Amino acid sequence: MKYEYSNMNEPREIATTLEMLNMKLQLAFQKQDTDVFNEALTELKQASEKVNNFKPVIKINVED
Repeated sequence: MKYEYSNMNEPREIATTLEMLNMKLQLAFQKQDTDVFNEALTELKQASEKVNNFKPVIKINVED
């Protein structure tokens, strides 16, 4: 039997979003920019919801 995730793009998209948010938060701290910081926090909440709602879809291939 071979197991595969059929929705592997979703975790990759979440990981990319988190990396971008990390850079955005670092920039906001460096420049003391509250607008960018608040925007990043809003996006972080949305990313958190995506992580919490993620359900892996496992596709099983049975090979004889």
